[in-house]
Amino acid sequence: MKKLGFIIGLTFILGFAVQSFGAEFAFHGDMNNRFLIYTQRSDWLQNESQGTIGDKDVDATYGELKYRFWFEAADDDGDVKGVYAIEIGGVRWGREGSGKGQGGSYSGDGVNVETRWAYVDMQTPGVERKLRWRMGLQPWAINSFLWQETATGLNLYGTPTDLIDFQAAWIRSVDKLATDEAERNLENVDNFLGRVNFNVSPDLKIGVFGLYSTGDNDPDSPADFASVNPRNYLYKQFATDTKSNWYNIGIDGSWALGKFFVNWDLIYQGGSLDDINFDDSEFSGLSSSGDFDISAWMGHADIGYKFGKPKLTYTFWYASGDDDAGDNDFNGFLGIDLDRDDSLSIFEGNYADDASYFTERGYLLDKGFIMNKLALDYQWTEKLRVGGAVMYMMTAEDIDYFNANGGSESNDEIGFEVNGYAKYMIFKNVELAVNAGYLFSGDAMDAFETGSDRDGSADENIFVSSARLRYKF
Repeated sequence: MKKLGFIIGLTFILGFAVQSFGAEFAFHGDMNNRFLIYTQRSDWLQNESQGTIGDKDVDATYGELKYRFWFEAADDDGDVKGVYAIEIGGVRWGREGSGKGQGGSYSGDGVNVETRWAYVDMQTPGVERKLRWRMGLQPWAINSFLWQETATGLNLYGTPTDLIDFQAAWIRSVDKLATDEAERNLENVDNFLGRVNFNVSPDLKIGVFGLYSTGDNDPDSPADFASVNPRNYLYKQFATDTKSNWYNIGIDGSWALGKFFVNWDLIYQGGSLDDINFDDSEFSGLSSSGDFDISAWMGHADIGYKFGKPKLTYTFWYASGDDDAGDNDFNGFLGIDLDRDDSLSIFEGNYADDASYFTERGYLLDKGFIMNKLALDYQWTEKLRVGGAVMYMMTAEDIDYFNANGGSESNDEIGFEVNGYAKYMIFKNVELAVNAGYLFSGDAMDAFETGSDRDGSADENIFVSSARLRYKF
């Protein structure tokens, strides 16, 4: 924590310095304290390992903190701005040692401060309308179902007219030093983004975007091919070790008509991933090797109505899945790095850290995802908001797996889930939030049970409850 104190102290010193040169300085923070209770499960797909569900108690409780601080220094005209952010956590209470997520035991003293953002943002000289360059380690919000995280890159964005804004970017997500002297620095992954948003009216916004990702690793031997299985079916997990030519074309937007509103996302994926060993032996027993053609898509829509304080929303969500692990096609929708909180038991709907949810992608394994969800939110008072939701979830394609006796099973039902939450603003910038979810497990969840519990029928339901106290300034 001495490092944190030094950084904060230096930040204030720099603040006084830049003010003396006519610059504007701002310091921000997000101090998030989080707590979790869960039952009948353990670690799910954490680090792509075998999670467990069973009829034995697998209950856990923990607390953690995740703090983020950042400062901004800009000139008087706002033409140039520098941003730097650090992050601590999630530090698990009681976890000893140094490094990410550690340092919460006796005496603390964990070395767990990370650089989150570090970038310069500046206006193009001589241009009157907004046309800015952002370069460095920065947040990206390409689409919440595809890529919504921090990465290094160069981003050009602006507003050529009042009705249009655009973005064009190059993102270098992997720069791997090759071991062969003759091919040094060739194993890169580059991403090229183009987006145009049409602000048709204050109530109608339409965005179209394209993302092309290319990686140039090209191993000579099948033994060096990228190793992929349903548990690490996420582009960032294997992009370094494969030759990729992968594109995404999408449209998203929102429309409001009085109290009625609609939000939508539609993405198609194509291209190819070469030099892959795909192993589905844990589930179907099938495998394939070589070059894979990609053809996948996803669609999402929120349709709702605001009755005043109450708001009712229906959500539909479909991500395509792969129905044959033995062929050389990838038909399951692929994500890069994203955050979705639609479910407490499956996705990131709870408030705790990355180890507490089933999956960080918008699908299960390579089998896709289907959701039908009905949610009711109610702004009870100026400070208190409550809500609840019911949802039915399936995989788009059956999960094929072996039961405890070696027989084959095939199921697509994830289950029926009930959620509830409450959020209260204790002070202007301090939020207390609690939520709880209960999943009535469908038979597809039996694929994640172990041993004799894997009998073709999910044995246990799942309960999750979390809380947070969050101070933002």
